[in-house]
Amino acid sequence: MKRILRITRYTNILFIIALAYLFVFSSTFEGFRGETKKANLSILPLVTQYVKRYYVDHSAIHPRLMVVKGLEKLERSLDEVLVDFPEGERSQYFTVQVGNEKKRFDMRRVENITSAADTVEEVFGFIIPRVSLDGKNISDIEYAVVDEMLKTLDPHSGIIPPQVYREFMIETEGSFGGLGIVIGIRDGQLTVIAPIEGTPAYRAGIKPNDRIVQIEDESTINMSLIEAVSKLRGPKGTTVNIYIMREGFSEPKRFSIVRDIIKIESVEAFNLGDGVGYIRIRDFQKNTLSSLEEELNRLKREGNLKGIVLDLRGNPGGLLDQAEKISDLFLSSGVIVTTKVGNSKKRYRAREEEGDFKGRIIVLVDSGSASASEIVAGALKNNQRALVMGEKTFGKGSVQQIFDLTNNSALKLTIASYLTPGDISIQDVGITPDIAVHPAIVSKEEIKLIPSFEENGDTKKPLYSITYLETRRNTDDEEQTPEEALSREERRKKLEGDFYVKTAKELILSSHSTSRNEMLKEVKEKLEEISRNEERKIEERMKALGVDWSIEGAFAASSSPALSVNVSPNPLRVKAGEKVSLSVEVKNTGKTPLFRLMAVTKSDNSVFNGKEFVFGRVNPGEKRSWSVTLEVPKWALTREDRVTLEFKDAFSSNIPDFAFDIKTEGLSRPLFAFNYAVIDDGSFGSSGNGDGIPEVGETIALHVRVKNTGKGVSEKSILTIKNLSGDKVFLKKGRAEFSSLKPGEVKDATLLFSLKKPDSKIDMEVQILDEVFRDGITTKVSLPEEEKEEEFVKRVSRAVVLRDGTPIMGGSFPEAPVLAVSQKGAVFRAVGENTNWVKVELGKDLYGWIQKADLRLEKQDFFFAINDLRFTEVFEEAPLIEILPPPLTTSSREVELKGTIRDKDGVRLVSVFVGDNKVELLPAKGKTLPVSFRVELKEGVNVITVFAKDSKGLFAKESFVVTRGTGEET
Repeated sequence: MKRILRITRYTNILFIIALAYLFVFSSTFEGFRGETKKANLSILPLVTQYVKRYYVDHSAIHPRLMVVKGLEKLERSLDEVLVDFPEGERSQYFTVQVGNEKKRFDMRRVENITSAADTVEEVFGFIIPRVSLDGKNISDIEYAVVDEMLKTLDPHSGIIPPQVYREFMIETEGSFGGLGIVIGIRDGQLTVIAPIEGTPAYRAGIKPNDRIVQIEDESTINMSLIEAVSKLRGPKGTTVNIYIMREGFSEPKRFSIVRDIIKIESVEAFNLGDGVGYIRIRDFQKNTLSSLEEELNRLKREGNLKGIVLDLRGNPGGLLDQAEKISDLFLSSGVIVTTKVGNSKKRYRAREEEGDFKGRIIVLVDSGSASASEIVAGALKNNQRALVMGEKTFGKGSVQQIFDLTNNSALKLTIASYLTPGDISIQDVGITPDIAVHPAIVSKEEIKLIPSFEENGDTKKPLYSITYLETRRNTDDEEQTPEEALSREERRKKLEGDFYVKTAKELILSSHSTSRNEMLKEVKEKLEEISRNEERKIEERMKALGVDWSIEGAFAASSSPALSVNVSPNPLRVKAGEKVSLSVEVKNTGKTPLFRLMAVTKSDNSVFNGKEFVFGRVNPGEKRSWSVTLEVPKWALTREDRVTLEFKDAFSSNIPDFAFDIKTEGLSRPLFAFNYAVIDDGSFGSSGNGDGIPEVGETIALHVRVKNTGKGVSEKSILTIKNLSGDKVFLKKGRAEFSSLKPGEVKDATLLFSLKKPDSKIDMEVQILDEVFRDGITTKVSLPEEEKEEEFVKRVSRAVVLRDGTPIMGGSFPEAPVLAVSQKGAVFRAVGENTNWVKVELGKDLYGWIQKADLRLEKQDFFFAINDLRFTEVFEEAPLIEILPPPLTTSSREVELKGTIRDKDGVRLVSVFVGDNKVELLPAKGKTLPVSFRVELKEGVNVITVFAKDSKGLFAKESFVVTRGTGEET
């Protein structure tokens, strides 16, 4: 199956399948003592054979680099693994560390892809018996490692894991069995964005904003979007039961819907009037040509079709043969595309046929137009058949073939490159439009004037360029309705305000030829008219802001322009979460006026990069100023950044840059600790016999107490529980929110679920996440298999603790969490007991469980008061990392990190990353661990992150930003 890979889009879910996916000690050293047995990997050997046989360019295969990148991915995937290549791919040997064990591997024998694969398999063979996978699937790790190895060949080769491959094939086929709804996650709930007209869901009465709370017998609480989609889809004619909660419903309502074939429409057309048609191709799938011919014939029947606007914006590509046939539909002769494998070339030529469209064509493209879209645009442009308008395209000039692998995964491998007519490669270059279109934003809040091709430093410029005033703005908070959820009429109305479409229509009507060269001459006058009108609008908007953007009376650039620049406030220090007004004042110290003077910031920090300042006309001796609001995210780390102002004017005068520094002070961050109790006594929404053991038929309340042990406030923290046990568990309430959780403060919430199947261990995942910093704590909750029920007897008595440090548990089973520890002699009110456990009162509606062996039970007096209740609440918490901050800037090649890591349950390991590169691994034992690392820095910005993991698997991290330059340390 031959495809040109899409970048890629899917109606409900974004899949970027061209990118990688899935984020001093004592040791033993094995050296070369004995051969390591290779792991029996499932896909690497097969992938190796396919690459050897089919890859387009064997000179691009760098075996050692494949080993380095693959094993770097491996160490990122497994906490206990560190791989050290002393000299990168030039290393003669490399060392793999798993916990306290090390082994050296020979890199000298890696001479081809086969020996590269053998080496990686040997590393897997060393690691797998020694590493704790912590619930990870070894197949998923292999997918990720092999995918990273393939990325060294080119950006478009890689592994498609099973779930993504299923969606990829559905999109390519152009249809699937389903309900016809666009869904998303809103506020943690599976929500209908909109039903698609004419589909089973639409006919069944499903409405926008309906919440799908259950699919068949499974709760959707905290279900992933991919998982939900897979459950809603199925063969045509089968029934799926979904339960909907809607405003006005007192309880969820069941909808039984029969699945049907849902077509993914890749082509849509509208009549723009005056003999101009509009055709949009979203992607190139199996039925795209037939759909296009159908729509084109419909437009022809509706009137005298003079020309069409062919919209390929955002089209990520698809099937090669569809791109060839669609190009042929508009061409009577000429080369459409040439595919190249090594020195061999195959040309695909157009043939004149009866159904070919002979009218005028303008093709719309943007940076999201890739692959097959570029074949069509390039074929029509280079064969002088159409004008191309918009932005430079993505630049993907290669062909991929899909090879099925084991476990329903697939290999996506580049087997050829393609050349547009004239044997022009567009790889990483793209297609430059004849007419570049750039939206300008002009407001007090934001200025955006610099065209993208200038930002990217493109050497190839369009023949014409139009900058238009963008008036359709969406705020960051405004949620966009997915296009699939809009009606056909709503989509048609959107085109009325589309500058690209309106301009393309005007240009078609102002020309008479179907030849690109002739059209370029014929539309020149209209283009100049449109450009003048838009320029006038921009000048008027600038004038309203107090900026003279006129160019009347201007003359050539000054040979010696001179500016004095003042930036305020100075020094510029900002705090995370603040909005700061940055003002730039310029004074023309030269002898001639400057026209349309502006400046744009350049910085490694995206918060400060790309900010535009406008000054307009500045006469000699005159001062002008402009201010920009810098909004620093609350999650920003403490750092210092160099910011450079690059000046531009109407004549590209040589105006010197101006540089200054901005220091950002990060906020103190919250840290979370928690405990939880298993409740089944009727309180907190539970139901059951109150024995503290989860049983089938009971509704269990997981009562979670969350403490902020950090130094910063958590403005909004989210508590969720995820079901890892399929249909054994039904979640009833899986999400809670806390607002303004202050340092040292404790808040509680209750999550609800019921057990549906006996004799089965239950696994769930609890996560507490700060919504601002996106940091938190995650733990696995395991409930035991249901055993023979012990009789629980409700009996009030006096319970006296017999020893210090007695644990009070959150359930009456050994795996239950510890809620508190009690001192010897503490007295509790006991409310019930079974063979081994006693249920004691801890406070209003709060209970814990103490093993009977740790208590003395006494008859309670009628007026007994609990005066000797002595216990300390216990929270599960991640390690505490206390590292002395390194310098913000330095000219040194390395920095030292020193500090201490503490954890009451014991530190298990510590690792250090610089960016994505793991540079240190320290296995550990003990509750207090002094650490000292020397970390090598690259030039520029280095994000250093220290991770710590405790014996219970809880993680903590601390990050620092160090900029290595050539100046003095600050």
